[in-house]
Amino acid sequence: MKEAKLLFKSNLSIAWNKRTKLEKEFITLAERTPVIDELVKTFGLVAENGEKLPDITGLSNTRFSLFWQKGDNRRNVIPRKEITLTELVDIMDSKWLRDLSKVERPYITPYGIFSKRNNESIKHFNNEIVCLDFDKLTPKQMEGIKWDLEWSPSTIFVAISPSGNGIKALIRIKHGFTPENLYQGLKENIQLFEKHGATPDAMQFVLSQPMFLPYDENLYFNPYAIPLEGKLMQIKKEEPRELISNLKVVDMDRANNFFKGRVKYLLKSLEELPRGSGMHSYLYSVVKRIYPYINQQTIYTETQITAAIENILKRRYNSDKKKSELYRAIKDGRHPEESLQRLLNETEVLSH
Repeated sequence: MKEAKLLFKSNLSIAWNKRTKLEKEFITLAERTPVIDELVKTFGLVAENGEKLPDITGLSNTRFSLFWQKGDNRRNVIPRKEITLTELVDIMDSKWLRDLSKVERPYITPYGIFSKRNNESIKHFNNEIVCLDFDKLTPKQMEGIKWDLEWSPSTIFVAISPSGNGIKALIRIKHGFTPENLYQGLKENIQLFEKHGATPDAMQFVLSQPMFLPYDENLYFNPYAIPLEGKLMQIKKEEPRELISNLKVVDMDRANNFFKGRVKYLLKSLEELPRGSGMHSYLYSVVKRIYPYINQQTIYTETQITAAIENILKRRYNSDKKKSELYRAIKDGRHPEESLQRLLNETEVLSH
């Protein structure tokens, strides 16, 4: 048992202590004889009581992008390097992280590796990872959620948030979603992740959403997590991916390229809007310049754009207080539908 226990640092031994005798013996044997883990996977072997055995190698291909730069790291979007799950835990358990200022704290992208932190720049997808972020918890909720997660065989790690009143966790689950529909799929199933009256932040389901690393001397880490299966609902098909507007678009490729550039420019201006510059009116202006044209292009879905704006507001205000304001702006600003083709033609005339 000694060899297997070395996988857990001394202050992470709680993960080992919560193993049954059978699990400990299996882990020790499988670590010494890797072919045993292969046999379990090949033939679907289980314990005598029908319980699944710990997964020794299931997380070996899990990779993250680590974002860190000296000074202020909050707006950094270029990764420093790729790291493994073990390297991630080493960082979260380090004195280096403990001593960093809040603005310099590093973050990862839980759902994979990115060349730049945006959804389009994904290079590797962690297809069985879900990141949970509970915030503004009562002491009783903190205790209950932490207990539930640590006793779940599908939990990879649990840590107290830097704020001290929240919990961050990675769990393993066979959700079946793709990078394109991950946010929508997990958001539609968010009730499955609710615990002790608390709902996790749905923004943490966004593909490229950052997870700032907390230092927790009592960090729980389980490298043998077993994936949950068969609990998530199928996502509803979203409109539009095909053109559904009555307004005619002559050249879809040109319309898509134009709309993509327009959205990129407007979201960047929203993110860089100076403090005290009237966010309410500017938010409505951005919505009014995007949503009336959504059904006339196929490059973005409405869910993707809404998630991107939610993400910007979350970063600026460090809370969800602006979400309702965004939804009101969308409801009021999406109609009447405007012609994307006419806007494209007018823009091209002015540029010549």
